[in-house]
Amino acid sequence: MAIKLPLRFRLLHLMATKTEANVHDLMKDLRAEYGNEGQFSVKSFENHLTSMRASGLIEETDVNLDEQGKLLETFTITDFGRGRLKYLPNSWK
Repeated sequence: MAIKLPLRFRLLHLMATKTEANVHDLMKDLRAEYGNEGQFSVKSFENHLTSMRASGLIEETDVNLDEQGKLLETFTITDFGRGRLKYLPNSWK
């Protein structure tokens, strides 16, 4: 397999393969790769997604409440975010 990416770059890469996703979808998909790391938490993923949204890499497409009554945002990658994929190592393109 390709080299392991920093989590934020891997999230962007994963978002490019999906129409839209929320934090739980992304964590489920990345559990095998990052599940043993300290940063593998809902709070950490939410912080990454918030930062990615603020920088224009992703945008919010929906907002709901999850089973615990917490806000659950759904995101999609933007054209700007897709453009940043060119900076990934060749093995991830």
